[in-house]
Amino acid sequence: MKRILLILFLTLFVLLGCSADKENEIIETSPEKQESDEGPKAQDPEESPIEEIKEEPIDALTPEDYVDLTVKPNEVGRVMVLMYHSIGEQDSAWEITPESFRKDLTYLYENDYRPISLEKFVKGKIDTPAGYTPVILTFDDGNQNNFNVWEENGEMIIDPDSAVGIMNEFNEKYEDFNVTATFYLYGLNPFRQQEYVEYKLNYLIENNYDIGNHTFNHARLINSESAHEVQKELAELVIFINQHLPEYEVNTFAIPYGQSPPGDLRQYLMEGEYDGVSYHNIAVLEVGSHPSFSVYDNRFDYTSIPRIRASSTEDNMESEEWFEYFEKNPHFRFVSDGYPDVITVPEDMSDLLNPLDWPDKQVYIYEEGVQ
Repeated sequence: MKRILLILFLTLFVLLGCSADKENEIIETSPEKQESDEGPKAQDPEESPIEEIKEEPIDALTPEDYVDLTVKPNEVGRVMVLMYHSIGEQDSAWEITPESFRKDLTYLYENDYRPISLEKFVKGKIDTPAGYTPVILTFDDGNQNNFNVWEENGEMIIDPDSAVGIMNEFNEKYEDFNVTATFYLYGLNPFRQQEYVEYKLNYLIENNYDIGNHTFNHARLINSESAHEVQKELAELVIFINQHLPEYEVNTFAIPYGQSPPGDLRQYLMEGEYDGVSYHNIAVLEVGSHPSFSVYDNRFDYTSIPRIRASSTEDNMESEEWFEYFEKNPHFRFVSDGYPDVITVPEDMSDLLNPLDWPDKQVYIYEEGVQ
């Protein structure tokens, strides 16, 4: 009996010893042990029941954090669209001298105006620096003195007293004055130097200028009797420009003489088709005599944008009168916040803005005097 008990005791002792060795082996090879000796062990995300912890995103800045209110931004203020024709030998209703044009540019520069293209303006892509006012320069008819050139020793020389020459010179002198303008052309010989048409049209679009439609025949559209007549006039100019600039989109229109076609025919100023060619204008310019509403103002009308005649004669001082007006009434002037995707408006003028018209922009309405 004692012998049997001794055998049972020895057997139990061996079993307990093996169990202890196995436990020690498990402890030595456990994940916890591996992490302490070798660093954490990568886990298969599909096997892990614990979801990956992600950092919460930092809240985006709001316009209140970065718009500089000390410049008194007002993006529903008025904008001047200046209308020029001839740069010539005298100051008259439809012509100004090179000296007078330089004087205009100097005035605009020194009084914190900065040129912007009409296309950018009407699309609400206003990138005018903070504290400055956009101004739009336009030239009708494509006179030679708008863009005159000659060749000298195999090099093309731009007349320094032509509109393009003066603007280029001014931009070289003042790099922060982003000179740009839209030239409204008609006919087969814009700028009146047939041999240089190709050069001039390409030069304009390669150097920050734009080309607009002024009908093919400088037509008096008020006498139009059919939709066909109106569409033919606008489409033929587009056809001509695209013969030289196949990829260029002519998308703004200035009405010759400021005389619109009668009745329902006016709708064809915005879009139409002739001989398989269609056109789509984003803006129609009048002759007008006062500043435009801001594109953010509820009253802005893409189909009828007024212009101010740039002249300084005794009989007509439109531009000088409006320069003086904004000096005395700066709160009516558009002042940029410097951010194209933000519309900043003082509270007392916020009723002029409909935020629903600009769903892709942030609207910042502030109380004047709070900075």
